[in-house]
Amino acid sequence: MPITLESRVRRMLVVNLPHDPCCRDQCGCAETTVVVTAENPRTGDRVAKHVSKHLPASMTWLALERRSGLPTALLAVPDIRAAIGRGHLRLVEQTPDPEPAAPAAAPRTTAAAPAPSNPTPAAKEA
Repeated sequence: MPITLESRVRRMLVVNLPHDPCCRDQCGCAETTVVVTAENPRTGDRVAKHVSKHLPASMTWLALERRSGLPTALLAVPDIRAAIGRGHLRLVEQTPDPEPAAPAAAPRTTAAAPAPSNPTPAAKEA
């Protein structure tokens, strides 16, 4: 069941999503190549080394933004749980839409005797 998370703060909120809880069904991480300087401890020579890394995805909420249709796996992310605990995010649960009910029959009304529009005072009997 999808969830809705709403930002309760008046600033932007960014949460990095770790690989383990978020990428169970389909990996959303991006693979990138990073240049690292490696130093040989014996000679002191430095060499540029290309290393490929998986960068986790992230979620960004603008100030007071509400996002719906999010997967429930986000509730397993420690940073999101901490933001909910601090009150920075609010969890709004969504329930499935109810099935439309059959149209009810129109209620029966009984016709009352029409009231006179200009009632006249009753004549006094002697």
